[in-house]
Amino acid sequence: MDFTPLANLLSGSQVAVLQAFCHRGGMSLHLFDSSGQSTRGGSFQVFQLLVPLEAALRPAGETRPMTIQLRHNGSGRYELSHTFELASIPARVILDPRFRLPNHPPPGMPAPQGIPVTDRATDPEVLAAVGRLVPELTRGYSEERILAAETELGVRLPEDLRALYRLAGDTHEEQWLLGAFDLLPLDALERGAIVADDRVFAINPVVYEAYPAGHVKRVSSNDWWITFAGDHAGNNLAADLDPAPAGRIGQLIEHGRDVHGPVGYVAGSVTELLLTAARDKRAGHAPHPPYSEAHAVGDRPAASLVAEFTDPLAPQELFLNDAGPLDLAELAPLRNLRLVSVNRAPSVALTMPHDLPLESLSIDAGSTDLAPLAGHPTLWHLTLRRVTEPVSILPLQSLSRLIYLDLSGATVTDLETVASLEGLRVLALNPGQWRRLGTIPESLAAAELSGFAELGEALDWAARIRAGH
Repeated sequence: MDFTPLANLLSGSQVAVLQAFCHRGGMSLHLFDSSGQSTRGGSFQVFQLLVPLEAALRPAGETRPMTIQLRHNGSGRYELSHTFELASIPARVILDPRFRLPNHPPPGMPAPQGIPVTDRATDPEVLAAVGRLVPELTRGYSEERILAAETELGVRLPEDLRALYRLAGDTHEEQWLLGAFDLLPLDALERGAIVADDRVFAINPVVYEAYPAGHVKRVSSNDWWITFAGDHAGNNLAADLDPAPAGRIGQLIEHGRDVHGPVGYVAGSVTELLLTAARDKRAGHAPHPPYSEAHAVGDRPAASLVAEFTDPLAPQELFLNDAGPLDLAELAPLRNLRLVSVNRAPSVALTMPHDLPLESLSIDAGSTDLAPLAGHPTLWHLTLRRVTEPVSILPLQSLSRLIYLDLSGATVTDLETVASLEGLRVLALNPGQWRRLGTIPESLAAAELSGFAELGEALDWAARIRAGH
């Protein structure tokens, strides 16, 4: 296998190890120097040379992910190796494929009550009321066509959505009736929608609350959201047939390309949206308060930053970047905060009140003490990165909901404590920590080998994880 052009390109650079992960026509590049630290050196030319190399290494019909490694042997030459036995870089192993993170339900959610398919005609009073709102529509679908679509979906549509389809057909005369959305043809209705990354190792696993709170279930996906309209730009309007306690069957939510964080609550019903759109042909829903805040903090205290927020009840996600010493007690006014990520701080005091509904905490700081976290009732996701001062994880024993722990960037004094975290399901450690750990916790559903590991070491680690479970 001739990889000379790629080796020549890397020669003289800081790159001692190149790892390329190739899957479904895509490729991610990971470059490390001789000390195992990430380095730069990737270029379009590197990718150009890797594409034919992947094609040459991949047998016909082989569709599994492939990892290619080019490693400098210290004698002026690079050595090539590859494998189809790793599902990702960094190396990860899923031990329990049925495991789901909190608020990430599996497919097959039971149907809520009150929406079974029936051959009952559309409520005539609702049909008349919708007809008064859209008197220009006269060429809609028949009851038989609507019933056939409902039978295919396995649900009865809300009465006012049924009425709209009785009045509006495939002629596109319904344009702008629903604000920024156009009604989809009846045969394009879709049941179920995924609005957040459902993978165990998602970059952000927390599911946020839609506004107003309590109306829409806080889930990453729902089998009973019926998408019936779109804006031709990747955004969709859905009828929610499985609402939260404060919501109502048939309320409307938005999901899609431009909807970040929680789904957007649009209106209480199709009728309500038609009334709004009748006043303004291009009316959409009012934007909800910003759920996410990201700030370069600098030397000021976090309290001064929090004081600038127009609505302290709005943020559910907070990124504090490039700060001086931080005390998270100053986040107390942010009563709906669910995720905090501190990036590049010298020290962090984890003294936030325990009545904050915090679920995910990521700390990238020189030093911290986990003792103030003891007993926190909602924290289930904890990551420590670049914590160079030794830290004890003993306080984590009192976190009743902790299921996801990433210690790969910390100097941990009592790593053996991991074995006593009975509810732990996902664990990420660096190669040295995995070697120190010894016994693999039986409770694990997934594991990650974080940081640099050569291909052979990653394969040995994955085999050990599977064998030890």
